[in-house]
Amino acid sequence: MSGPAGRGLRITAVVVVVGLIVGVVVDRVAARVVAGQIATQAQRTEHLPSRPTVSLGGFPFLTQVVAGNYRNVRVDVRGHVEQDVRVDRVHADLAGVRLPLADVVRGEVRRIPVDRLTARVELTFADVNAYLRSQGSTAAVSPDGQGIRVAGSVEILGTAYPVSGTADVGVQPAAVTFTPRELSGSVGAILPPALRQAAAALLTVRVPVAGLPFNMQLTSATVMADRIAFAAGGHDVVLDADAATAGR
Repeated sequence: MSGPAGRGLRITAVVVVVGLIVGVVVDRVAARVVAGQIATQAQRTEHLPSRPTVSLGGFPFLTQVVAGNYRNVRVDVRGHVEQDVRVDRVHADLAGVRLPLADVVRGEVRRIPVDRLTARVELTFADVNAYLRSQGSTAAVSPDGQGIRVAGSVEILGTAYPVSGTADVGVQPAAVTFTPRELSGSVGAILPPALRQAAAALLTVRVPVAGLPFNMQLTSATVMADRIAFAAGGHDVVLDADAATAGR
């Protein structure tokens, strides 16, 4: 097509393409601004030593900005430490995050309600064993396929006997427990009843996984090659820096 009509169509096409490009750029800039606001508020509210990584799902994003309601906000917290226990990673998916556009524009975000969240909490065996050593325990835990192996030593009449065996994993809202079963001595030796009871008591350990961000609670555990991954959840969470500061 040539002539004025053709040129008009080409101009229209260029305008549409440029408009789309500008729209995408503005969309991504808005996403970064909102993610930064949420990250700052999460760090203040949860008293995190470092700024969490925040990303936002859903496209187009500007419709969520205008509505002030974000469908999927992903927050990553690394190296969270509470009660001498280091949690390697907390990955939280927040749904129904409400953040008015006016607050974002003014840079005065102080309170962010969240409808619900699901999370993955990862605790490495290295960090678990570091905690146990800090508590003076001789117990150590390691993966055994999809289960857990515990090992340690028990002292009777001045002699230390190495023992090991499988353990059951118990998940509490703010802790994980390892309860040994099928314990044996070195080279598979069967333990006498008195030694078995002492070893079981020694190797039964509880590791606090407390003070997690967003008041989340553990619900289940999966054993992996170098860590335990917990499912966790929460609801009606509010990121409120003023309330968090007043409650300290």
